[in-house]
Amino acid sequence: MNPKCRFLMKSLFLFLSVALVGWFVAGCEKNPAGPGEEGEDTLAVFDENLFNLRLTEIHYNPADLDDRFPSDSLEFIEIKNTGIASLDLGGLAFDQGITYVFPDSTILEPDGFFVIASSENGFKERYGLSPDGVYTGQLKNGGERITLVDTATDSVIFSQPYEDTEGWPQEADGGGYSLVTIKGVPARDLSGPSIWRKSARLNGSPGEDDVVKEIDSTLFNLRITELHYNPLDLDGTDGDSIEFIELKNVGSTELPLGTVAFTEGVRYAFPDDAKLDAGAFIVLASDSETFKRRYPDVDLYGEYADNLSNTGEKVVVFDIASDVQLIVIDFNDNNPWPKVADGDGYSIVPVSANPDRTQDDPAAWRCSRRVGGSPGADDPGIVLVNEVLTHTDPPDYDAIELYNPGDEPVDVGGWYLTDRKVDPIKFRIPDSTFIAAGGYVFFDETDFNADSTFASFNLNSHGEEVWLVADERGCTQGYCHGFTFGEIENGISFGRHVTSTGREVFVAQKDVTLGEANSGPLVGPLVISEIMYHSADNAGDFIEITNVSGQEVKLYHPDYPDTTWKVSGIGFRFPPNSVIKTDESVVIATDSISDKAFRTRYDVPDDVQIFTMTGGLKNGSENLKLLKPEDPYVEDSTKSTTPVYPYMLIDEVEYSDGSNWPSADGNGMSLHRKPGTYGDDRANWSAGSPSPGRPGAEGN
Repeated sequence: MNPKCRFLMKSLFLFLSVALVGWFVAGCEKNPAGPGEEGEDTLAVFDENLFNLRLTEIHYNPADLDDRFPSDSLEFIEIKNTGIASLDLGGLAFDQGITYVFPDSTILEPDGFFVIASSENGFKERYGLSPDGVYTGQLKNGGERITLVDTATDSVIFSQPYEDTEGWPQEADGGGYSLVTIKGVPARDLSGPSIWRKSARLNGSPGEDDVVKEIDSTLFNLRITELHYNPLDLDGTDGDSIEFIELKNVGSTELPLGTVAFTEGVRYAFPDDAKLDAGAFIVLASDSETFKRRYPDVDLYGEYADNLSNTGEKVVVFDIASDVQLIVIDFNDNNPWPKVADGDGYSIVPVSANPDRTQDDPAAWRCSRRVGGSPGADDPGIVLVNEVLTHTDPPDYDAIELYNPGDEPVDVGGWYLTDRKVDPIKFRIPDSTFIAAGGYVFFDETDFNADSTFASFNLNSHGEEVWLVADERGCTQGYCHGFTFGEIENGISFGRHVTSTGREVFVAQKDVTLGEANSGPLVGPLVISEIMYHSADNAGDFIEITNVSGQEVKLYHPDYPDTTWKVSGIGFRFPPNSVIKTDESVVIATDSISDKAFRTRYDVPDDVQIFTMTGGLKNGSENLKLLKPEDPYVEDSTKSTTPVYPYMLIDEVEYSDGSNWPSADGNGMSLHRKPGTYGDDRANWSAGSPSPGRPGAEGN
C-alpha cells in the first residue's frame, strides 16, 4: 500500500476510536443515575407529582357484618390524589402491610380516590359498590406499616404506620369506625396518631372525604329505650301490627327532632317542629290503630314504615342535617339477647333506665318485666337470681340470692321463689321487700318453709331449677328469671357469670358470697387447656387436660374405682386407676394415628400420658364437658333401690370455627387456654402452635 495512504488510514482509525470513547464517557458523565433515579437516556423517570398521593383512610379492624362476612373480609384502605395534576398509578405497588400492584394506565384525577379492599364480595355487601381493587394479605389488628412504592424507580411515595395502642383512636379497633386523616392534608413526612381520627360514620367513608359536620350535641341524649319486635298475636291480629319503638330524652334540656330519622330497620322522619322534653318519651308503632287497641292509655306519636324483623336486624337513627348516626342497635333473637322477647310477648329494654350511648351491646339489654312491655314509660326494674347454695349440711342452709342490676330500688314484695318453673306459688317474698340499686338480698330454707300457706321446698343437691317469678300466674304472664343446675359438692354455690359476649351462665363459684358480689367462676382442679380440633389431615386431633389444683388428682371415685372421670362430647372415659400429678398435662388423642406417630408429630416427651379417643373432634364446633363422678344415691327408694351415679361439671368449653373464635381451623394452629380463666368464653382462648403435654411451651 502507498505509504501516504497507510498513514491516512491509521490517522482516521485513531480519530474515530478517540471520538467514540469520548462520546461514551461524556454520555455516562452527563446522565448519572443516582439511587431511586433514572438517567435522561432511560424511559423510567419518576413523576414528582406522585408525592401528592396520600393514605387517607384505613379500616383495619371492622365490625363483622354477619356470619358470612367476618371482620377480615371487610377491610379497606383509601388513597387520594391531593394535587392538581392527573396521576398515572400504573406500576405503583403496596409492598408492606398489604400487597397490591396497580394495573397499567390507572389514572387518578385530582381530588380523586382509589379504594382497595380485602374482599370484593364483603365490600360490596356492606357499601353497595365494588372497590377499585382487591389486595392480598390482611391488615393487622394490632397495627403495622403501609408502604406505597414506584416499582420502576424504587421510590417510596409514602410509608405510614398505624397502631391500636393508647393515643390512637380506639373506636377504630373493632368498634366499627375507620382511621381517617385529620382536617386538611397532612404533610407527606408526618405520621403518628396526631394526624388520624376516627371516621365520622360507622364503617367509614370509602371513596369520599370523611366530613365532620356540625351537629346539635344535645341530640346525643336521645336513646332507644324499648323495642317490641315480635309481639304476641292479639285476638287474631298478627303480632307484626303491634310492634313499637320507644325513644327517650335522657338529658336535661329539650331536644329538637326535626332533622332526625330512622334510616335502617324501619323508616320514619320526624316532622320539622318535633321536640322531646327532658326525661320524656316518644312511641312509634307499626300500625297506629292496632296499637291503640292494645295500649289505649298510651300516647302514640307516629307510625313508621316497614316492620322490625322477628329474627333481628340493625336499627339506625340518623341526624340528616349533620349526616351523623345517633343510635345504632343491631339486635337479634339469639343468645345473649333476651330470648323471651322473640314471640313470648316481652319487649327488650335497657338494663339502665337512662342508658349510655353504647346501645349496640346485648349486655346492655334485658326483657321487659311485663308481657307487652311498657311503652311510654320506664320499664319497672327487674331483679336477677344471682347465687344459689344447693348442697349444705347443718348448720348451713340452702339459699337463694337476688340482685338488682338497675339504678333504682325495686320492691320484690309479693314476688315468688320456686324450684319448679311451672309451679310458681311456693315461697312468697314478704311485702315491701326493697332491694337497693346494685344491692343484694338472700333467703334460705328457713324462709322457704316458714309459711304453711304456701308449698314448702328445698333445693336438690343433685340438680333441679330455681326461679324468681313476678306474677303468681307464672312466667307466661309476667317477668321470670332463673336457671337449671346440676350436681355440686357440699359448700359450693352456683353463681351468675356474664361472658365477654354478654352470655349469661350459672357456674360453680370460687367462694360463697351471699349478700355480696359473686366471687367468679371456680377454675379447676382440672381444666381443658388446649384443643386441636382441625388438624391438617384430620389425623392429629387432641385435647389437653391440665391439673391446676396444686395436688394430685385421681381420675376415679375413691370408693368406686371403676367409675371414672369422663369427657362428654367425644364419648371418652378415663381408664380405671388413672392419676394426674400436680401441674401435669395429659393428652386425649385421636385413634387415627399411633401413639408413636403422635409423639413424633408434636414432639411429645415420653413421660406425657396419652389416652385415646374414638375418632376425632368436629371441625365446626363441639361442646366439651369434663365431668367428675360423685357419691351415688338412691333417688326414690319406694320406686327403685338402684343407685344413681351422678357427675359434677368441672370444666366446659364449646369451641367454634366461627363466632370470632381465634383462628385454628385447619391452619396448623390449636386453641390455647389463658391461665386461670373461665373456659367457655372465646375471649379466654388464643391460637398458637400445638404443644400437647408441654404447658410451658411457646404458644401454650
